[in-house]
Amino acid sequence: MLDAGCEPDEIACGTMLCTYARWGRHKAMLSFYSAIQERGVVLPVAVYNFMLSSLQKKSLHRDVVQIFKDMTDKSVAPNHFTFTVVICSMVKDGLLEEGLGTLYRMKSLGFAPEEITYSRLISSYVKEGKQEIALRIYEDMRSCGIAPSNFTCASLLNLYYKNGDYTKALSLFSEMERYKIGADEVIYGLLIRIYGKLGLYEDAERTFEEAERLGHLSDEKTYTTMAQVHLNAGNFVKALKTMELMRSQNILFSRFAYTILLRCYMMKADLGFAEQTFLCLSKTGFPDSVSCNDMLKLYIREGLFDKAKNLIFQIRKENVVVDEELCRTMMKMYSKEGMLVEVEQLTQELRENGSLKNSNFIQTVSMLLHAGDGKFEREKYTVLATGLPDGNALELMLTLYLENDNSIRAGCTLNVLLETPDGLSVANQLISKFIREGKLS
Repeated sequence: MLDAGCEPDEIACGTMLCTYARWGRHKAMLSFYSAIQERGVVLPVAVYNFMLSSLQKKSLHRDVVQIFKDMTDKSVAPNHFTFTVVICSMVKDGLLEEGLGTLYRMKSLGFAPEEITYSRLISSYVKEGKQEIALRIYEDMRSCGIAPSNFTCASLLNLYYKNGDYTKALSLFSEMERYKIGADEVIYGLLIRIYGKLGLYEDAERTFEEAERLGHLSDEKTYTTMAQVHLNAGNFVKALKTMELMRSQNILFSRFAYTILLRCYMMKADLGFAEQTFLCLSKTGFPDSVSCNDMLKLYIREGLFDKAKNLIFQIRKENVVVDEELCRTMMKMYSKEGMLVEVEQLTQELRENGSLKNSNFIQTVSMLLHAGDGKFEREKYTVLATGLPDGNALELMLTLYLENDNSIRAGCTLNVLLETPDGLSVANQLISKFIREGKLS
């Protein structure tokens, strides 16, 4: 055509572009498109739509946005399909403000956005933590008489859950039932979490059973969520049944699932299965501070101090991040065995390198390690400047010094203990405890 001096029109150019798009040759299509732009050919909206749709299917969202801008510059009027495709690409490319602006432009031209267009914007703003905008878009959608999909509802439920707006979450679920919007497994899982947070354990269990009856149980998260709710209610028997049900469905246990199972066996005081679970967990990488704490507590409770010491050795060797709960359990083990040097080493490490250097527990232990020397008063001033000494730390350190027959430090610790509001009560409990253990001296 060019050799014959016949200038291609928008039909010929559009045919070439659509053919490139159909073949999936997007680089050639974009190159040809650039050549057309230089010639000043204005394409019909149908060709633009074909190109936009093809590019979006290949996740070339920036090219979609650029071509849409070209359309705007050339005053080519977009239609409903154009806006739907472009807003989706803008959202997927992280251009939320542009996407929202394009939505309002779409409405101003008389086009009604579909639910999925609203849904993409809502879920993306929820992920960004911009709840006010997400809720404003949702209200705009509802004002247009558009019923939300279960995906939109899941996004909003997740938002309400994160913000602790449990009343709004349950209200939304009631709205779903009113409009006969089917709940999927994600929504059932969120509801179980919300009921668990509210202490409505029976409602959580009933929701789980409903999900099971409707065939909506296939994700590990739903099972572990229900098991956690049972554990929070102190019912490890039901938690174990839930995990056994998950196993019976041939759902592979993740690292997180093993941590839940370990917590069940720890509460049940089933040492054999707890050790097996801890071993399975270790095969995915050394357990974290929570699981180590559970296993260590069980060893101490069962009086297996040699195993407890070995586990602590492994914890230190593997450089497990020691949180306050694990720290307290380790200190409890050290105090029972009179391991003063180990207490000093751990305290120094946590004060210098750990996130617990400002912990009241660690500061109280550090103070008591200087009981009887010149640094004691200075350390005591530091502790009292931020609050009262930690009662648990006082009890552990008193036990430690009694085990070491260090009467000076024990006496100093006891004096500090008795100065605290609950000190006399703690001292009485310790006396009873020592008597039960036969430590009459």
